[in-house]
Amino acid sequence: MLADSSWTGGGLVHEVCLYESDADLRARVVPFVEEGLAGQQPVFVVAGAGVHALLHDHFGARLADLALLADADETWVGAAQTLAFYRDALRQRLQAGTPCRLLSEPTWMAQAWGAAWSRYDAVANELLAGQPCWTLCLHDRRQVPQPLLDSALRVHPYVWDGSRTAPSPHYRPTDEFLRSVEPPWSPPPASRDCQVVAAPAEARSLVASALPAATEEALRDDVTLAVNELVANAITAAGTAEVSHWRQGDAMVWEVSDAGSGMHAATAGYAPPPADQLGGRGLWIARTLADEAVVRSWGPGTAIRLFFPAS
Repeated sequence: MLADSSWTGGGLVHEVCLYESDADLRARVVPFVEEGLAGQQPVFVVAGAGVHALLHDHFGARLADLALLADADETWVGAAQTLAFYRDALRQRLQAGTPCRLLSEPTWMAQAWGAAWSRYDAVANELLAGQPCWTLCLHDRRQVPQPLLDSALRVHPYVWDGSRTAPSPHYRPTDEFLRSVEPPWSPPPASRDCQVVAAPAEARSLVASALPAATEEALRDDVTLAVNELVANAITAAGTAEVSHWRQGDAMVWEVSDAGSGMHAATAGYAPPPADQLGGRGLWIARTLADEAVVRSWGPGTAIRLFFPAS
């Protein structure tokens, strides 16, 4: 069990609190922030209007001592970019070894496009592993659909049980969770269009000729850039890339495969490399542009599938 007052930064604590009343919310949020301020630990808050009102009511002028107080809806810029925002906001303090607290209420979970956040929340366990950071994630049972609450329990190693922070019996390792929620992998259809390319320009030409003339310009640009990035990576790894595409239900699937050394980390491409690192953003860019992205490796060789709306 963990206590707010006894934590001094001994590694990552990634906790979820599922609340169903204002009293439940106050019982967890107030001591979390209070102990952080008392311990001179930078406290970052990204939450909805209810949490903001609660904090203003309890802390008043002391809110000026917070390292960050932001509105969750305004902070949301897509799952991948939002995870990067959190990492970058904390980076300087964590690199200095300063224990930090992040109070996060992903209000976007109740939106149709918010379901993907659970994957990025899971990846946060790897992104912040070993860091002196206590992250408390809030979910309103009255607003968030039950399947997403179940996912939240599976990606957080710790859970608020109503009186204390305890190890979660529902937690699953990141790789296992990601594989369980990604689109199922099956052999590509024999009828797919397939071409081996040796340069990104060839892949861009293939996309241009394959997309229907009526495809919206924004979608055309997204598909072209995403495929281009994956092909550039594949050529670097193996010299050539195989580009395939086919219709699958309401989606157009684009697959880029190569015979390189393989990409075996399930978390690959969920977060960008640090801003000062050159390269290494191709898969992350593709993930941000596609509705879904799935990676499979087999010994030498990797295949990545991107799912876009069928035009």
